[in-house]
Amino acid sequence: MATSAAMTVCAPIFADGTTEVLNGQLNLDAAISVVATGDTPAANTATMTAIGMANALTGDFATAHDVTSDQTFSGSVATSATTSAGIIYGTAITTSSAIGNSASLTNDTTMDASATQTALDGSAVRSDANLNVSNYAMTSVTTATASANAYGSVSYGGDNTLDLRQDSGADVSADSYVLASGGGLGWSASSVAAANGNSASIEGYYMGPSHIADIDQSNRGDVSASANLEAGGGGETTQVIASANGNSAWMQNENGYAHMQGSQDNSGQVDAVANADIGNFDIDTVSLSAEGVGNSAIISNIGADAYMGLDQTNNGTVNATTNFTGGAGGAALASATAFGNAATTYVCSECAVTAWGRTNQTNNAGINANVTGQMTSGSLLSGTATAIGNSATFQSVNPYSGN
Repeated sequence: MATSAAMTVCAPIFADGTTEVLNGQLNLDAAISVVATGDTPAANTATMTAIGMANALTGDFATAHDVTSDQTFSGSVATSATTSAGIIYGTAITTSSAIGNSASLTNDTTMDASATQTALDGSAVRSDANLNVSNYAMTSVTTATASANAYGSVSYGGDNTLDLRQDSGADVSADSYVLASGGGLGWSASSVAAANGNSASIEGYYMGPSHIADIDQSNRGDVSASANLEAGGGGETTQVIASANGNSAWMQNENGYAHMQGSQDNSGQVDAVANADIGNFDIDTVSLSAEGVGNSAIISNIGADAYMGLDQTNNGTVNATTNFTGGAGGAALASATAFGNAATTYVCSECAVTAWGRTNQTNNAGINANVTGQMTSGSLLSGTATAIGNSATFQSVNPYSGN
């Protein structure tokens, strides 16, 4: 039995000119199922989309706001989108997205946000996207994404603070499939799968917003992403991309201070797999990548200082695997990258600014990267496999000096 309760309160403007938003959402033993299917012998364009969420918060604020949100989910969220066709003369877009707890906020000026997201142990979040073509699709994008907890904000000004707590014991999987075994892929084709236990995305643009984020992410569930493509012939450009993260925190900002601190703790197994099997692919280019990370943190800032201060601990096995099989063709580029912990701080400015901080990284698990590739003939077959337990990078760049 599913139980859902939600409360949103918008109080009057306080003396400091700030409006308060309170959000509480509880969805226990959820059974969220979304299926979108389409079948056509021939069409100019085909679009199938499946989106499922247990709890969702959306806010768009033109004035200063304080936001407090608490979301809890258990049970399952499953989404599936399938496009079946003979010929697609133009574009085939197949998208599947599954999220346990989702918070999406946009603000024009100052925002203080405090958010807690919990996906209880034993929960499951699954996303599948499928494209089946018997003849060809001229252009196709097939994407499956899944997250137990997802927070995203976009700011266009003001001083912004975030206190975020994400905890997940859910198993998360995203699988994308492009099947054209008896046909071809036209001009371009992509198969993309992305899965996250906990995900935080913070963006700032235009009016020089500043961001100070205190982030605490803990993931115990297994996370897997699998991107697959099988075709009789390749597209001029073909991409197969799989990305899996236990915990992910990403900040991109312009002309304002960027600051991220807190902790990331992953104990779930993380698997990223990219597979492609293509017949004759002429002079085409096929690129495959699989990236698996226990804990990932990235700051990219333009025109101002950036501070990274996260403690990262990984106790879950991380696997990144890429496989390519091809006939006679052009170039095949395959990569597999696995990290236990990865933290990157990047600043670009013509003024004297810097990337700085304090990171502590501990990895106690196996980190594995594997690439296999074979083809009958072609111009290039390239494979790169990289596995790193702990990686921390700080970089300040002046775009005019080359440093």
